Amino acid sequence: MQALKKFIKPVIIGMLVISMTSASVSAEGLDELGKIVDGSELTNKDSAEDIQGTLTRGNILNQGIAKITNLGNGRVNVYGSATCFVTCDKINVKLTLQRYSGGAWYNVEMYDDTAYNSATLTKSYNVSVSKGYYYRVKGACVAQKGGTTESKLPTTDGIWIG
Repeated sequence: MQALKKFIKPVIIGMLVISMTSASVSAEGLDELGKIVDGSELTNKDSAEDIQGTLTRGNILNQGIAKITNLGNGRVNVYGSATCFVTCDKINVKLTLQRYSGGAWYNVEMYDDTAYNSATLTKSYNVSVSKGYYYRVKGACVAQKGGTTESKLPTTDGIWIG
């Protein structure tokens, strides 16, 4: 019985040390988790997406999408898409990667892509970012046909890149 007590005590202490160490590492930098800043929730999810669409008859722009995905190792994928009900003269997708710091969102990178005589424009970029921050994507999806211009402004929640 004495030998068993000598064995169990170090095992329990070791397990406690490991659990306390892993808890402090995973919580580091996540003290604002769940906070809403400029319409975006700060999350620890692997990705965040905002899809803005319409089903109204007579519109030309069906859907605008912004998405951010954690690729690991300090890399994220920035994605945006505009889908139209009809072939448009011009489709424009602007994506802005933003980092949350000091209570506000700051622009990190901006992407601006245009398609002509098309019904869809989709773009995706893999980007290296600094670890230890929340990141989000703001999109501006604009479609033009004749004298009609329509837009969607999707904005993702923030994802933690640790």
